[in-house]
Amino acid sequence: MKIVLISTATFPSDQGIRTISGVLKKAGHDVKIIFIAYSEDYSKVYHLSELNQLYRMCKDAEFIGISSYASTAPRAIQVLDFFKKNELEVPIVWGGVHATISPEDCINYVDILCVGEGEEAVLDVVKAIEEKKSIKKIKNLWVRDKKTGKITKNPVRPLIDNLDTLPFADYEIQNHFILENHNLRRFKEEDLSGQIFFLTGRGCPYGCTYCSNNLLNELYKGKCKRIVRWHTPDYIIECILNLKRKFNSLNFFDIRDDTFSLRPLEQIREFCDKYKKKVNMRFKCLVDPRTISEEKIKLLVDAGCTDIIVGIQGTEKVNKEIYKRNETDSDVLNAGRILNKYKNKLAVMYDVITCNPYEEMQDVLDMIQLLKKIPKPYYLSVNNLVFFPGSGLYERAKKDISLKSQLELSSKLNYWDRSKHILLKKKNMYPVLILNLMRGSVTNSRFGLLPNFILNFLISPERVYSNVKNPLLTYFALIFVGGMDLIREKIIKPVYRSMPINFKVWYDKIRYRV
Repeated sequence: MKIVLISTATFPSDQGIRTISGVLKKAGHDVKIIFIAYSEDYSKVYHLSELNQLYRMCKDAEFIGISSYASTAPRAIQVLDFFKKNELEVPIVWGGVHATISPEDCINYVDILCVGEGEEAVLDVVKAIEEKKSIKKIKNLWVRDKKTGKITKNPVRPLIDNLDTLPFADYEIQNHFILENHNLRRFKEEDLSGQIFFLTGRGCPYGCTYCSNNLLNELYKGKCKRIVRWHTPDYIIECILNLKRKFNSLNFFDIRDDTFSLRPLEQIREFCDKYKKKVNMRFKCLVDPRTISEEKIKLLVDAGCTDIIVGIQGTEKVNKEIYKRNETDSDVLNAGRILNKYKNKLAVMYDVITCNPYEEMQDVLDMIQLLKKIPKPYYLSVNNLVFFPGSGLYERAKKDISLKSQLELSSKLNYWDRSKHILLKKKNMYPVLILNLMRGSVTNSRFGLLPNFILNFLISPERVYSNVKNPLLTYFALIFVGGMDLIREKIIKPVYRSMPINFKVWYDKIRYRV
């Protein structure tokens, strides 16, 4: 069967749709993947010429799948509406994260929706279409009857427990396409920018209210042996070696598990030993303060880990009361001390969330004080809160009349659209602005562009009181910050993306220290 899979992700790193493709190819199907990657300004949608090109590439397909995140869902809807308007008579399934967390909304735009993990469901759909059988009772699917309009909502099937049964993600790029400068063209190795984003497992044991993982955990309650599942080290190493042989320009792997350090010490030891001997290439990973240990970090660094991202998110009070995240300030500082021992080999980035309407001003000031205590150097990433559909905070905000407008508008913004978030939410504007200005490389003498003496001046009680009472200077500063954000998005990022791979790889090595 001729199948087209469409990804609306902003970067062609969508491992989910590549794995779906691998499953379909293993079953003997002819699969084409189209990455309609677009601007990280989520208010932008596709041009008519781009949609026409996509239509032409899909018109001979016998089955189409499209995936999106919450941020790119409006673009997926635009594609689906365009296909419908042009009477593309092909079975189309909408799947991915957003379809799973917001099925009641998504089913309004498509006749077939895939909720949850889709590998087995897609195989069942394709087989049913080939055999001209009904798909109405296939698990994981929501199906609309075209005659009556009735929607059949099937339950999800159990999670795939042994991830090693899945084929490798599809990186046979000969039949992959990507959108660039308003044209759909064949995928090139250069489009990977010298890196592969890689998931070595699935699932998260936590239920943080800013994230959709809590909803996924509820969806599969009683439907799985375990939520967190991992590929074995042997599977991971073989997959990475396969990619290394395929792409000569690869310089590093970016492991994107929610928290790679959650793996047991013995698994990390086995992975690191085999990675160092067989792969011997730089890699990155994500960790959380509670699962970091001296032994794990030592093994990771020795195996070639050069960058680690640590999720702090909030202070102990905010994590406990707002994010339902069982993490203490002591956990953060202890993790910082361990990581700082490897400061000559390891670049560390700490993630925090701010511009949260449920935070009080003192919470933001306490976060600034916590960041000052973390051993330097490190890189600070400040992310402004987005209400993701399906998350606990989204459901809470839906019931809060005062936040109604923020739900829709904030979803169109990036985490790093500093002035837009602050002006939209208008709470704790001054301290949130200061925290956003601290973003960047942190040393013993500065936070980003702010020298310590200026930061201390800005957060002094009298200065905070003065600017909260009279926010005029805050508004002027936000105009300046908005201009900086615009330059970053409109000039700096496009220029960076146009640079050769060697430059991107070099810059990635030093970016957290600049």
